[in-house]
Amino acid sequence: MRVLPVVLIVVSILPAASNKPNFSGVWKLDVSKSEFGKAPVPKSLISQIEHHDPEIKVHSDITGPQGSYSTDYRWVTDGRENVNTMRGNEIRATVVWNGQTLASNAKTTVNGAVLTIVDLWTLSADGRTLTVSRAVQGPQGTAEQPYVYDKDEENARKP
Repeated sequence: MRVLPVVLIVVSILPAASNKPNFSGVWKLDVSKSEFGKAPVPKSLISQIEHHDPEIKVHSDITGPQGSYSTDYRWVTDGRENVNTMRGNEIRATVVWNGQTLASNAKTTVNGAVLTIVDLWTLSADGRTLTVSRAVQGPQGTAEQPYVYDKDEENARKP
């Protein structure tokens, strides 16, 4: 009688490490690589993102033709509705992961016009470029607006 060795295969029951990107950091809009359609082009836009999935907090400082202002919003990425107010307008959004892309589907009303805003966030392989592909649909049609941000290492180090 032959005795065959028994090989045990242990399968880990721990979840695999997430390969979702982390968008944390200070991001500076590269106006030359971004498109604004008929919207006014900002002179500068810098966003501070704190990303601890499933929560993302974004603070942005914008300077444009209409002056300077700041915005803040918070998302959860699990498909629950997020409600934020930006510049006096309520925005309701659902945010989910689609592979390594973060997808936001938002609705708001601006000056009586209902807008649907779809954002797709992607991070470059080296983690230094954030691209937000935005589609805004309203009464006058759909506008595609890709925004390209560069990681701002200099400002990220400041307290």
